[in-house]
Amino acid sequence: MADRTSPGQKLRDLIATGETILMPGAHDPLTGRIVQRLGFKACICAGWMTGAHLATPEPVMTMTEQVDAAGRVARAVDIPVKSDAGAGYGDPIHVIRSVQAFEAAGIAAIQFEDQVFPKRASYHRGLEHVTGLDEFLRKIEFAMKAREDALIVARTDAGNAVGGSWKEAARRVRALKELGVDAVLPMCRTKDSMEKFRQEYPDDDVVMEGPAYFNGMPPDEMRRYGFQLISFPLATIVSGTARVIEMLKGILETGVAEYDPEEARAVREEVENAIGLPEFWEIEKETVEAANRDWGGRHIAGHEGYDQKR
Repeated sequence: MADRTSPGQKLRDLIATGETILMPGAHDPLTGRIVQRLGFKACICAGWMTGAHLATPEPVMTMTEQVDAAGRVARAVDIPVKSDAGAGYGDPIHVIRSVQAFEAAGIAAIQFEDQVFPKRASYHRGLEHVTGLDEFLRKIEFAMKAREDALIVARTDAGNAVGGSWKEAARRVRALKELGVDAVLPMCRTKDSMEKFRQEYPDDDVVMEGPAYFNGMPPDEMRRYGFQLISFPLATIVSGTARVIEMLKGILETGVAEYDPEEARAVREEVENAIGLPEFWEIEKETVEAANRDWGGRHIAGHEGYDQKR
């Protein structure tokens, strides 16, 4: 029987085991299927990767575009999917609409951040701005009131923001914990930032997520800093695009698509398995192909010319 556990409850149960949860990024259903087939227990649909996938910078991407992308992944997999929801796309009333839309799309966890809205493109070059804490807490409060099943994850960029500090990030995490948020993401991109944050927030009284931005830190080391959820928001789309660029440059230079035939065969087989092609082969084997083999001289609809051709 199919597992009828709700997406949010699946993720709650997973967190309750206490194990470290690795969450690769999945910006499309195929990537989500492969993540699941390889044995990962959860994945994320991050804003930057969705925007890149749509050839649209994340700050001008709409709620509908993000919900559609994350929903396509969620429908393709059985593991819980966490989705970025930016700064909530506006005020508390917009946050409420966002929660309803993401939940309807089957999302297990919805992440809201304390960046200003409209979100600024300069964020992606390190010029980060955050709202006041009270404004952010109001958004999270209404997100929690609006949700029926999904976990609410609160991200703070205060540690890296203009005029911010890791002391302020810790203050915000404490306030979010008191509010009852399900998990927090203090935006620590490096080991140094993790150490600075943990100096200001030494307690282990809230579920924390840490993004692995190619920082080379293994999961057990990140776990020692208190991060149970470890996300890889850029890894899949960046590494995949790197391989595509390499191959296309080869075509421009030599006119040949250079790749190892055995590797290509193995990748194609994995893709075909991920999209369920073998199951379709079996269905055809039992139905239309079986009918073709069982003519026995009888007239088969749609094959009127068979006897003449034979």
